[in-house]
Amino acid sequence: MRTVKFFHCADIHLDAPFREYGKGSYGDTRRRDIRDAFLNILKRVKTEKADFLLISGDLYEHGSVCKSTMEWLYMVLSEVGVPIVIIPGNHDPYILNSWYKNWEWPLNVSVLSPDNPSLTLENFDVNIYGIGFSNFKEGKPDLSTVLPPKENFFNILMFHGTLDMDFADNYYKPVTSKELESLGYDYYALGHFHNIRDDYPLKNAYNPGSPEPLGFDETGVHGAFIVTANKAQNTTSLNVEKFDTAIRVYHDEDLNITGCKTLEEVKMRILGRLESLNRDRDITRINLKGRTELSLEADMLTSLFSEDWLYLKINDDTQKSFDIESLEKNLSLKGAFVREMNARIQTVTNALKENPDNPELKKEEEILNLALNYGLEALQNGRIEWLGE
Repeated sequence: MRTVKFFHCADIHLDAPFREYGKGSYGDTRRRDIRDAFLNILKRVKTEKADFLLISGDLYEHGSVCKSTMEWLYMVLSEVGVPIVIIPGNHDPYILNSWYKNWEWPLNVSVLSPDNPSLTLENFDVNIYGIGFSNFKEGKPDLSTVLPPKENFFNILMFHGTLDMDFADNYYKPVTSKELESLGYDYYALGHFHNIRDDYPLKNAYNPGSPEPLGFDETGVHGAFIVTANKAQNTTSLNVEKFDTAIRVYHDEDLNITGCKTLEEVKMRILGRLESLNRDRDITRINLKGRTELSLEADMLTSLFSEDWLYLKINDDTQKSFDIESLEKNLSLKGAFVREMNARIQTVTNALKENPDNPELKKEEEILNLALNYGLEALQNGRIEWLGE
């Protein structure tokens, strides 16, 4: 076979519903982001002059996709100009009222299903077999029904499901790398999980993740794979390159406010964290951590900072400050620690009275107060759970 170049993507989730409620028509904006991220792939397919495109499941959301989106999809797929091969996922399964069954797809699109699970692209000496979903939940697949690879072809297995994870009560086609490897395919085009994976025990298995992140558990790079493959004399070479397509980036940030004595100090600390982010791009959640005597109103803080953001949410996950006065009288290890730290703090406080503008003394006092809180947290819980920086 000659060298082939193809693109592999999955989990686009066109017309996905969104639970977060940000500024204005948040859901509509995010659905446009998904389209734009998918278009980034299609544009790259054309500019790179790829031979074909694989979409490994969850192209759209069965329960919420609308006809206008399917009409848009028909248009953009037909314009790509190369073969496109799709398998249904658990969000767009091949069921009775599926768009896969009841919609006219462009001539360059093939949907692999239980009725028609394989496709040969003769011009490229490529053979493709697909294992998708015919329901929203399915158990362990019967791999004995998978057709064997074709001799002298580059063989691709498209699979939407769970690879190398705990199989207990798993309803999303759980398999192991060893089971897939035994099938003898040259490339395993996976889908289902939304973060990029290229480090499976099965070295020729790849999961591109979703082109656009869809939630706060989907940080990092989101995109697709460009694959260049060559097979000669039973030897297969693969060059797999990932590229970014995402429009937005999710940030779930913990912010420790221990030591803040006023609301203004809290605001300045939040502002300092937000300055490192991009308000035009980032979808952000700030979780206030630590211990404080301040009475915080998370909704008020959110409204104060969120005006120019598509989505910004501030959560108050702080705990009440330790009762230092009571602990100082305690005969336990915590009491001994408080008495020792208070003595050190008092020494610095007294020095500050004589030299109130000394920056080194001010910094030392701040560090000692933080050390007091951190030490008590460690003594009480065995670790400092909320220490974010």
